[in-house]
Amino acid sequence: AKYAMAGSMLAYYPLEHIAYAGWKCPELVRVDANKFSAISCVFWTTYIAGDFAVSFLKWKELGKKAREMRDDLMRAKRTDDKQAVIDILEKENELRGKLRHVKLQMLRCMLFILPSINWSLPNWATDPLLDELHLNGLMLGEAYVSVYQSLRSMLG
Repeated sequence: AKYAMAGSMLAYYPLEHIAYAGWKCPELVRVDANKFSAISCVFWTTYIAGDFAVSFLKWKELGKKAREMRDDLMRAKRTDDKQAVIDILEKENELRGKLRHVKLQMLRCMLFILPSINWSLPNWATDPLLDELHLNGLMLGEAYVSVYQSLRSMLG
């Protein structure tokens, strides 16, 4: 999935730049900017789907580690190994932060997917799938989640 994500961005950025140039300098760059933007957004949608899949797999992997840590913690408590309990609890806290980050990333993907599909449609500018209120609401929600995710990562 990570290669599909990287490949999708290799296509997305040049196409989106062509679209932008078509909007800003139509006399210089003679393209259907809306069409180029829609095609670029197909690649963005691919990236979002890949990001969701990778995050889901990471969530499953971290969940398995959390279950193993709980078992280790129970063993350490039964043997009354106080230092092992402290170490496991510290690792468990770190793991909770990673799980929160992955879940927030999945939420961001879910908030992004409908706008990306909307902008991938050939007639997105004239007959959009989503009205402006819902589209902007989803994008605003993603922005808030992104800021929260960043702050949580920085603050621990």
